[in-house]
Amino acid sequence: MKKYRGVLIILTLFIATLLLAFPSCRKVVTDKFPDYPQMITVNSIVKAGEPLVVNVSLTGNINDSVLHFVDNAEVLLYVNGCLAETLSYEGDGYYASTVTASENDSLECVVAYNGDTAKCSCVVPHKEIPLGFEYTENAGVDDYGEVLQGIKTTISNVDNRRKYYEIKIYTIEGTDYYGGTFLMDITDPIIKNEGLPLPLFSNELASGDQFSVNLKFMPATHGWAGGKFMYRPILVRFRTVDENYYKFTRMHYLYTEGRYSDGIVDNPVMFNAYSNVENGYGVFAAYTEYVDTVYPPDCLY
Repeated sequence: MKKYRGVLIILTLFIATLLLAFPSCRKVVTDKFPDYPQMITVNSIVKAGEPLVVNVSLTGNINDSVLHFVDNAEVLLYVNGCLAETLSYEGDGYYASTVTASENDSLECVVAYNGDTAKCSCVVPHKEIPLGFEYTENAGVDDYGEVLQGIKTTISNVDNRRKYYEIKIYTIEGTDYYGGTFLMDITDPIIKNEGLPLPLFSNELASGDQFSVNLKFMPATHGWAGGKFMYRPILVRFRTVDENYYKFTRMHYLYTEGRYSDGIVDNPVMFNAYSNVENGYGVFAAYTEYVDTVYPPDCLY
């Protein structure tokens, strides 16, 4: 009983401190906001080797609870400066293409709706294959003493152009079923230079004809067999991404973190979402992907 009474006293003091820190005030807050003109929003993340899918909607007001999909827009796709096709409407604002994006293609999407025209473009990156993956069974421990695994990826750096990459790591849980992983204990200088806990980076700090990135991670699930901990195969998706993909992913992370801050320990901070759509909003980006499987020692299967 004394223990719980002490907890209540501490909690009461904490609440009293908050009340003192945030003095009472009164201010009329309106729930009516001015209407803003709707603008075209175009979103598409293009993957090399697959047909394009473009989502078209309209911007909304703060009071809107649903997204306004556009079902009668004209969506034109240009490849390397030439008109390739008019995309067909599939529903829920999605327009599908039969054209498959290829490496190094210059893509432009033009969306016409209600007298307005939005344009966006990107270049599909050249597909790069890592020089190798090196698995570490014991890459460190987290705050609870759980063992972290590690993947070292070596990447070619033979030219001086700025490039952008993303490494996604999954555990193979079964046929066509994959588990997520959590990036932890970030010590790699290239990842730390990005300033965000994401496996997304550039070759800004790379020197010489190759460089390496070390990622430490914790699987979302653990495997056991015969009372013994068993590691699962690791699926690695190595992506070469364009600058639009890189900037959008960074800003999306900052926007989400700022929007859902608790307001006590972390104050909400608003970040504008990245957009590369002319006369509109949204993102039109591209990436190529190389997929490989890494088998740890004592693999579950």
